[in-house]
Amino acid sequence: MADDLVVRLHGGPDRDGEIDAGGLVALVGALQLLTTRIARHLVDQTRPGRSAGVVERAARVRLVGLDPATTVLRFAVGEDDVLGEGLEQEVTDALFELVRGLWNETPPAWTTPLLGDACVDLLDALARTSRTASLGGSRFREASFRPGDLSRARWPRSDPPRTYGPAETVRGRLDRVDLRRGIVRVLDDAGRDVVVEGVVPESDPALFDGAPDPAAVARLLGQQVVVTGPASHGPGGLRLRGATIRPA
Repeated sequence: MADDLVVRLHGGPDRDGEIDAGGLVALVGALQLLTTRIARHLVDQTRPGRSAGVVERAARVRLVGLDPATTVLRFAVGEDDVLGEGLEQEVTDALFELVRGLWNETPPAWTTPLLGDACVDLLDALARTSRTASLGGSRFREASFRPGDLSRARWPRSDPPRTYGPAETVRGRLDRVDLRRGIVRVLDDAGRDVVVEGVVPESDPALFDGAPDPAAVARLLGQQVVVTGPASHGPGGLRLRGATIRPA
């Protein structure tokens, strides 16, 4: 049987009883991602062999009500016409254990990086729509917190946020260019991949025909370049951020 979840939002950018479409989409998407990952985690740990359909039904989040004059969103987790599985209640049990972890800034010991990513996404979605958020349900005591004030750094992440230090310079071949995201990859002289985020051409019109814009970088693809910017060493190798690039 479906379980229930109630989300109360206070002090958001909209009037009480209203929530903008983008914020609602982000919040529902974050809840759905988290419940789906919880269900998959539970099945992998305790219910091997369960079908993907069982996981999908047990983790399905539906918005079933919005209280007038106050921003209270009522959700159902799982499906009402599925009997005998019990996974819906296990999903919401785990969900509220994670919510208490958000509140206490102490992730449960069983939190995986994928669950940590989803919890941080939920915090960000709640912070977008409220100053104070409360999550509860008929089987759970309500937990209230200020999502914008809570630490994201304590949660395990599949790609942890990096810290960047002093600038470093890398010389190598420009191997890949993603103009939309402003990211390039350089194969350095030692054969290592270096990811460069937020790359901009060096501000010398003579180098880029008077057009110092990101698209000009694409003309250097396959050529030797020099990039300089704040550096981060970590999993996945060296990264530079906000780096300048010029022909070698």
